[in-house]
Amino acid sequence: MSIYRGPGGSGDATNDASSQAALATQKAGEASTSATASAASASAAASSASAASTSATNAANSATSAATAKTAAETARDATLNFGTALQVAVSTLSAGSSATVAYNSATPLITFGIPTGATGSTGATGATGATGSAGSNGTNGTNGTDGAAATIAVGTVTTGAAGSSAAITNVGTSAAATFNFTIPRGDVGATGATGSTGATGSAATIAVGTTTTGAAGTSASVTNSGTSSAAVFDFTIPQGATGATGAAGSNGTNGTNGTNGAAATIAVGTTTTGAAGTSASVTNSGTSSAAVFDFTVPQGATGATGATGATGAGVAAGGTAGQFLLKNSSTNYDTSWTSTINGGTF
Repeated sequence: MSIYRGPGGSGDATNDASSQAALATQKAGEASTSATASAASASAAASSASAASTSATNAANSATSAATAKTAAETARDATLNFGTALQVAVSTLSAGSSATVAYNSATPLITFGIPTGATGSTGATGATGATGSAGSNGTNGTNGTDGAAATIAVGTVTTGAAGSSAAITNVGTSAAATFNFTIPRGDVGATGATGSTGATGSAATIAVGTTTTGAAGTSASVTNSGTSSAAVFDFTIPQGATGATGAAGSNGTNGTNGTNGAAATIAVGTTTTGAAGTSASVTNSGTSSAAVFDFTVPQGATGATGATGATGAGVAAGGTAGQFLLKNSSTNYDTSWTSTINGGTF
């Protein structure tokens, strides 16, 4: 028995239903193919950041194609089929990377499309920084840092320089463990006595290190001479490093970190000046209590004692009488004689 299919219809609806269902299945297959292409595009987007925008567009186009296929299937159903129960179309979302599916239930009748989710696109640009949160409560104070190590000073070599040269002090150690090498000029040679031999060379002044004391943090470094001006003994007082700063307050109420250790005091040699013979040696600190710069004034040796009077020289020949002349006999020193006759003449 033929079934009326409405205006424009012809043939047996039973036979046409199979062909139209096949058409709907074909459309669903096209939608499945489009969805599979979408999934492939989305996978490519995951491996190429530059293609992310295109993949996202393809995914959107695939979704549009699926919707179009659904609409086309519904249109074909309504235009060509006249089931006792209207043909239904359902769409479900599958996990990313899976294959698209199409299922047809002739008893319902129902066509079910499975469309996979497109792959996740690349990470978008970082959003603007949010507003600053309220400040956390103050953390407990960090423990005090340990005291810095006290600087040390030692005497290295002491060398006698040439008379008239400048005194010199060099630090062959470090700023925290100084080792001073001293060069002390020899005293000037004493004045020569009357035709006497040269006086003995004056002895060189000496410098030695006496005591080294650690002073309280924050006090000034000092050097005192407990010897004499020509045999100086320097007693040093070096302040210990200041206590380390308190550690920063912990964030959001956590305990603060420990303070850093106090920096060790440093010592450097500044200027070295040769003082007048007989004056006192001195050291002044032109730096600070924690970064001392010592300026030294070292007196030159005292002038040597005057030499003993020499023996009497040859001088004028002894003898002669009143009215005679002293005659030089040759170019040799002191080769003279007394005479009353010069070149045959008598005076």
